[in-house]
Amino acid sequence: MAATTNDVKNVKLGVCKVLFDGQDLGFTKGGVDVTVATETHEVQVDQYGQTPINEFVMGRTVSVKVPLAETTLENLAKIMPGATLITDGVSNTARVDVPTGIGMSLLDYAKTLILHPIGKAESDKSDDFTVHLAATAGALDFAYKLEDERIFNCEFKGYPNAQGILFSVGDPLAGA
Repeated sequence: MAATTNDVKNVKLGVCKVLFDGQDLGFTKGGVDVTVATETHEVQVDQYGQTPINEFVMGRTVSVKVPLAETTLENLAKIMPGATLITDGVSNTARVDVPTGIGMSLLDYAKTLILHPIGKAESDKSDDFTVHLAATAGALDFAYKLEDERIFNCEFKGYPNAQGILFSVGDPLAGA
């Protein structure tokens, strides 16, 4: 079904729910940013000087910046590759142990990342943004400030799946 142009319903606002490996990462603060970049190679020949005669796509990347407001130990363990959540059932204490990560393949930790607009019903996947294989290197940026919430600013990077798909927008069941 093709969208109609010049339709005010095509202008969308709102925040999203962030699901990583099917688990909701909770509240965000400051908005979730998606960046898609495409690298190209311009073909030039002497006869046309610096004027390109063609251009080829050399690669494409996707990254998603997520400012997590729920700075729980559980969230830290979910987004930090190789991290281990250690709990003590007796005293209800917990901690996250994070290794140096030397030599870790982020692809081994990559999982599905879905951005679902909260203005849509859970069953309405028509505006979902899905990175099929996403991982974060675990580079966190957060601060302890008097008048600000502590935020886990993390960046997920996407990797192509076995079919070469980097990301999808819309209902994953379309065409199935």
